[in-house]
Amino acid sequence: MNLIILGPQGSGKGTQAKIIAEKYGLTHISTGALIRQEVETGSDFGKTLQQKINNGELISDSELFSILEKAPLSQGNGFILDGTPRNIFQAKELENVFAKVGVNIDRVILLTLPHDESIARLIKRASLEHRQDDNPEAIQKRLDLYNQETVPVIEYYRSQGKLIEIDGRPDVQTIFADISHHLEAV
Repeated sequence: MNLIILGPQGSGKGTQAKIIAEKYGLTHISTGALIRQEVETGSDFGKTLQQKINNGELISDSELFSILEKAPLSQGNGFILDGTPRNIFQAKELENVFAKVGVNIDRVILLTLPHDESIARLIKRASLEHRQDDNPEAIQKRLDLYNQETVPVIEYYRSQGKLIEIDGRPDVQTIFADISHHLEAV
């Protein structure tokens, strides 16, 4: 089973992806984690990425795909991709990448969350995890980009009949139970 999880920042994508990966024996591929690993190397590329993150910018498509090339897409029981695609170009380019390694996306999970709740969760996360990229200006910029660029991706997968919409407001276990119900009903 190969999945993508989408949703606005703060919707719990990473948390749910970890739980889903564990339950279904999938590889959790977090583009955010891959980017943070690159930043931690201290390379010039990592420094460029860090500067973009601190400014609330998204990394370019070419930067993203150079990072994703290292991800284990065709190993094990499948994967859950967390944090990508963020725009239509990435969605279509991912299909090309997947075709090269012989995998298809079975389902796309969308965690929905109201704008104010996204902001509140990210501000809370910033204080708990001391993340520099969760400052108010960067948060607003990322949410604006999500609305402009990622919402069309949601419609793209909806038109393919792959989208599962999940309310991201309840507690972690309730959300996970809802996701599991939808995945197992297929």
